[in-house]
Amino acid sequence: MAKATLAILIYIQIFNAIFLLATQDLLKDRKAKTTSNGTIEPHFLTARVPMSDRVELTIDYFLVSPTGRYPAIVEITPYGRILQRPNFRNEANYWIKHGYAFIIADARGTGDSGGEYIFLSHEGKDGYDLIEWIARQPWSNGRVGMRGASYSGENQWYTARERPPHLSCITPSTTPARPMHDVPYDNGAFTLSWSLSWIGSSLNIMKSPGVDAHSDPMTWLNHRPLRTLDVYAVGRELPLYRTFLDHPTYDDFWHRIDFIPNDFSKINIPTLAFTGWFDSTLTGTMEHNQNVRRFSTLKDGHFLIVGSYSHSTAPDGGYDYLTNESVPKVGDISVPENGLLPALDMTRQFYEWCLKDKPRPNWPPVRVFVTGSNEWMTLSIFPPEHAYEKSLFLISEGNANSLIGGGRLQWQLPITTVVDHYRYDPNDPLVIDMNKKPYELPVDINDLLERNDVLVYTSEMLNNSLTVIGNVVIDLAFSSSARDTDLVIQLMDVMPDGRSIKLGSGFSSQLRLRYRDGFDREVLMTPGTIYFVSIDLNEIGHTFLPQHRIRLAITSSFYPWLSANPNTGGPIATDIQSSLVANQTVHYISNQPSRIRIMVVDNPVFDP
Repeated sequence: MAKATLAILIYIQIFNAIFLLATQDLLKDRKAKTTSNGTIEPHFLTARVPMSDRVELTIDYFLVSPTGRYPAIVEITPYGRILQRPNFRNEANYWIKHGYAFIIADARGTGDSGGEYIFLSHEGKDGYDLIEWIARQPWSNGRVGMRGASYSGENQWYTARERPPHLSCITPSTTPARPMHDVPYDNGAFTLSWSLSWIGSSLNIMKSPGVDAHSDPMTWLNHRPLRTLDVYAVGRELPLYRTFLDHPTYDDFWHRIDFIPNDFSKINIPTLAFTGWFDSTLTGTMEHNQNVRRFSTLKDGHFLIVGSYSHSTAPDGGYDYLTNESVPKVGDISVPENGLLPALDMTRQFYEWCLKDKPRPNWPPVRVFVTGSNEWMTLSIFPPEHAYEKSLFLISEGNANSLIGGGRLQWQLPITTVVDHYRYDPNDPLVIDMNKKPYELPVDINDLLERNDVLVYTSEMLNNSLTVIGNVVIDLAFSSSARDTDLVIQLMDVMPDGRSIKLGSGFSSQLRLRYRDGFDREVLMTPGTIYFVSIDLNEIGHTFLPQHRIRLAITSSFYPWLSANPNTGGPIATDIQSSLVANQTVHYISNQPSRIRIMVVDNPVFDP
């Protein structure tokens, strides 16, 4: 019997060795490297892992000892698995020190991995295959968690939907909303600079630099058609950019890769997500949390933290992910010390619970940092149950143009027949210069409000604090001389010194009017007809302090973040018509008023 047992053990060891050689082609032991913050990166192994269709992903994995068995933490990234790329590789030392194996993989078709990168098409199945491969390794105890943010957070949801048996929990921070609805079409408006820069440089699929690139966005304005701008702007054809433009409505392309609310019913593992009020993927992160709490069979075990953070600082609780130093300001807003969180240690507590059976963290389902008040608030749901809707109405004497105009926000419903006009010329759009100011963050945007093609509405000075927690929505009665155009909205907190600090996540909130009836169709406008539209300005958690004012701006461009709508009504990708000037009108109609709807919390109770 003992001989038989010994024979079985020897067979298992031989099988594991053969399997390791078969599945880890080009296996190499890497020497230690110095990370950006001066620490020593531990030794690691590089392996080629076969997927179910025989495409191989390249991974690096870190172990404190090859003879132990560890719970594993894995990140799958399209941005490159090497140091100095936007990934979590610099955490490897931390995780192995705390008794985990750490794995980082190049996504399919990126970095050193094989196959073709197809936007959000293989994330789920590749994630499943990699999770199960990890669980079979002799150094794995069979329990796997996922790590990542942004794209490497989004692919965690796709992996979890496939229900790999050995996936125990995920940490999907700063994740975009559903494909098409966030990027590349943000409420129908094409996110031009993101599409070119993300595909052309951030996404790790470019094998060589382009030639004859024209990097100045002002030289792009008259380029027709938009579909070939990639060659002009970055010096080479970008197939994914063109694919995006070829699908301007919610068609089968988007439906095939979409992540719909009911998909969350397949996810019954714990989740932890960090985001920030100034994170461009705030809405997606919050939607995912709300949907998993609603549809998942696991009702207790989903955590959401929303801080005074940007897209880059949110996953680390307000700290720089490379240096681990606190980031004291986001845009023009200071982040106080109490606004910072030890996100890495919190993530470890989460993994200790779901991967090592330690006690569950004593955290509320939702915790938000309310800017302005600069205090944390514990919530069971978002928005808070006691929040109620209140309206601020737009009004003027027909002179709301620019910062020096007479546009007002008031609590009383106005009775007037006056309208406001502005002229939008696609050849002279409102331009943001990202080299001068990070306009996606809460910065003073008075410089953008000096133009006559921007309508500006400002409230009276507040006598008392006004805390707003929830989605902000603008309702507009609007007409145009064009068959299609854009509406671009900004919400601001006006400081006592006159600065207009932009609120909200990302660059702007907008609507391309051809999509006013839904994103699965394009319905052009009848010039001169009044349309009643609602635009979601997304979530905020902010207190407008006494002596501050609330400000709203309406215009029709935000270039080059958004492609300048030529107002022709032609196909977005292939239109070669000359652009048209649009005469835009905002109406004030008492039974369907133009207004801002905010969610107000009276007497907010903050955490001690």
